[in-house]
Amino acid sequence: MRFDDKNLAELQKQMKAKGTDMVCAHYSPCEAMRSDVGYAEPHIWPVLCKPDATPWYTQSKYVGKHLVVSSFSLDKDYDQFLETTINPVSFEPFYFPPEDEKAAMAQDEIYLSCEPEAWRNFPEEWAEELQKGFARSIDNPPKSFDELRNRWAAVHANFVNPRYRADETFLNAPYSIAESVYISTCCVELFNLIDSKEAALLVRPCIGAVYAEVMEKDRYYLVRLVKK
Repeated sequence: MRFDDKNLAELQKQMKAKGTDMVCAHYSPCEAMRSDVGYAEPHIWPVLCKPDATPWYTQSKYVGKHLVVSSFSLDKDYDQFLETTINPVSFEPFYFPPEDEKAAMAQDEIYLSCEPEAWRNFPEEWAEELQKGFARSIDNPPKSFDELRNRWAAVHANFVNPRYRADETFLNAPYSIAESVYISTCCVELFNLIDSKEAALLVRPCIGAVYAEVMEKDRYYLVRLVKK
């Protein structure tokens, strides 16, 4: 949901009157999912997610708006702000493309036309630390940051210009084509920062959302896109 200052203040007042505390994110936008109802202010995006999620947010139509996430339906007055609904599902992908195909997907022209330039120019010091972290923590880590980044980009590419979809059981939704450890910035799809016109997306959490303990590692979530 995308709220301006006035709408957020009104919702906070309403929730307080009902005895419900809204949790404010302090480090990353996905923290808004930690309680029954939470929010992330615009300045939260770059605290921990400056080189990855923030470029997508600042390029989106929601820049400057507050993210509000609720586990229950709000009053109908707020229906105009509803963008997505997110629910865990039991989906198993039928296919994951090999690394050479992911590298090609990362260079897909339609995808690249949507990819933020700042996301392409990932800070070198961050890239080095991520590469070291993968080398310490997983078997068969990416050989380079470029390989890791291609995996990240391919995941987004399958939502921007889908090659792989679920069947009609899951609304023919495109799905995340990697495990959580190889996914960056799932918020791009969870909150539809890419302005997708699909009926739904099948999204696995990124490793950041897993570490924040707001989503289950490698679980798929059906993200229905609300049509205005």
